[in-house]
Amino acid sequence: MSLYLTTPELAELVGCKPRSHACMKRWLERNHWPFAVNIAGVPLVAREYYDARMNGTALPTPARRHRAAASEEPNFAAL
Repeated sequence: MSLYLTTPELAELVGCKPRSHACMKRWLERNHWPFAVNIAGVPLVAREYYDARMNGTALPTPARRHRAAASEEPNFAAL
């Protein structure tokens, strides 16, 4: 068994199609699930975390802020 959820397993959890990686990432961020992204752009969720979350034993994770969102604040002075 893999260390990470398979793409179909993740799609079933999220409720989207297996090739909808952007939808998966959005759902994972909104629901505060820790994940990594591989070189193909597929989000990777640890099976161990999934099991803990489904059993109610996972520790809460802080909301992560996307790096681009943090650095690209609009310049309101330019308005």
